[in-house]
Order: sequence, then C-alpha cells, then structure tokens
Amino acid sequence: METKEIKLPEYIYKEKYNIKLDEVAGQEKAKEALKEFIINPDKIPTILENNQKPLKGILLYGPPGAGKTYLAKAVGTEFKGNFFTVYGPIIISKWNPQSKPEIIIKDIFDCAKKYKPAVIHLDEIDFITKVNNENDIMNDTTRKMKQEFLNQMQNLKNDDEVVVLGVASKPWELDPLLRKCFQKKIYINLPKLNARKKLFELYLKNNSHNLTNEQIEYLAKNTELFSCSDIYNLIQEAIYEPIKKCQKVEYFKKIKGINGHEWNYIPCEQNDPDAIKMKMEEIKDPKEIIFPEVNFDDFKKVLGRAKPTMTVEEMKKYEKFEEEFGQEE
Repeated sequence: METKEIKLPEYIYKEKYNIKLDEVAGQEKAKEALKEFIINPDKIPTILENNQKPLKGILLYGPPGAGKTYLAKAVGTEFKGNFFTVYGPIIISKWNPQSKPEIIIKDIFDCAKKYKPAVIHLDEIDFITKVNNENDIMNDTTRKMKQEFLNQMQNLKNDDEVVVLGVASKPWELDPLLRKCFQKKIYINLPKLNARKKLFELYLKNNSHNLTNEQIEYLAKNTELFSCSDIYNLIQEAIYEPIKKCQKVEYFKKIKGINGHEWNYIPCEQNDPDAIKMKMEEIKDPKEIIFPEVNFDDFKKVLGRAKPTMTVEEMKKYEKFEEEFGQEE
C-alpha cells in the first residue's frame, strides 16, 4: 500500500489500536467472519481473484457492552489498510442550520476511497440511519443523510476497496433500505459461560488476587446475562473492596520497603507487637500501603448486589432481529 499523508475532517478519526482478534473472549463465529471478509482479503488479495465480490457492508449488532466496538478495534489492529472511525452521535452533533449532513456522509466515503484500502467503522450507526418517526423534528435532515448514505453504499465499486463496518445497539431501528446495504449482519451476543470465565481471567491478570480456578468458574456461572462491561465493572468494584477495608482499619505496621520504598505499611490487628495506631489517611504516601489481595469473599459480596444491564425481555428483541435478519454468533 502506498504511503500517503492523511488529512481528515474533524469528525473522522484514525486511531491506533493494539487488540488482536484472538485475544477477544468468545464470539468465535464473528471473529471468523471478520477475518474472512475484511482481514484476509486485505492480507491476501488473491483470495478475491476468481470473480468473488468483496462485501461492502458488515453490521455488528447486539446489546450494549457485549464487545461490538472492541471487536471493531481488533479489526483496526489487524487490517493493514486504513481504518477510519466515525461516531454517529458526533455526526449528529455537527448538524447546524448552515451544515448539509449529506456532505458529511459524502466526505467520509471520499476519504476512504482516497486512502484505500480502507474500512469505515461507523460506530452507533443506528443514530444516523434509524427509521424516522412522525414527531422527528429532523425529518428532512435525516432523510437527506440516509439517502446520501444509501447512494454511497450502492455506488461502491470493487476497485474502491472500501468496506463499511457498522456497529449498532438497536438494529431494529435501522431503516430497512439501509439495513440491506449490510450483506453480513452478525449478532454479538452476551458472553457465554466459557467467554465469561476468560473475561474474569483476562481482567484479573494484572491485579493481585488469590482466586482459585474453581472460584473463577463459580463467578462465571453466576454472571449469566452480564455483558463484558458488566463483568469489568464488577471486577473493578471487587478490587476496591480491600481499599475500603483499609479505610476502616485502625492499626498498621511498618515492614521493610519494596518497589523503591524505604518502608511499607500493611494493615494489622491491635495485638500485633508492631502495630501502630493510625488511620490510612495518616500515611503520607499512599503508594507505601500494601493492600490485601482481593479474595473470593470480596467478589461474592459485590456479586450479591450487582445487576446485569440487560433483562431477559430486552434480550428477546435481539433474538427476534437475529431470527429475521442476522447470522447468530
């Protein structure tokens, strides 16, 4: 690919990611499809030599926090061409009486064609391609925007070397005509049991804990309906439990320093011969405190009050859409 100086409008982002598809927990069929239709044709152009037509549009849809954008960023890491990100809400925020939204859409596709091969990652595409309702005060604006998007998608040629990777949390709001622009619609479901276990292991990797494999399996089994984001938030809350315990401690003792400190402080009982009566906030440098490892009891405490973002009833909308239009992960 020829190197060009890339100049982009303010609403198009070109960011560097460091996420490999194989590092994504679960979603095996989605990963296979993204490799087949975006990454492999880019790495091995001869794949499309026998009159195979490349896909112009792929839609990743599913509940919030399920990993759709994370998957898209993994594609951005492995795709050797240019990976441009456009956020639906930001495009909407650019609307003003003087602007013409169809020009924004045209600019996005023009940039991708200029700097091909390219992927246009349209995050939260349902913001800009949803069905108008009768009370929509931007009816004319959204109509023009959608019409331009439809024109651009229909006029994409094979030698344009552009793929649109849409991401939607409410796919049923997509305009039917625009929905057809995405030949491949992939359901990014909530993580299943094995994926949840892998997420716990992944998120805990760089944190001090003493959980056993059996305890991690217990957490995975008891977080059904939890999204990737829900699990991440649960872990972050559990990790904070040892700090909350130290905030209530009245005795610390000094030990020989580690990590460049002359001394470190650890919480202790009042009857410890080296106990010093002091509060955590009295320790001048918080980095000198060695907090206890997060343990299984911390997780069970947090799990007892944690709730998933999605409900069974809400998930039925995605299942219905998948049955009608998609290819389930």
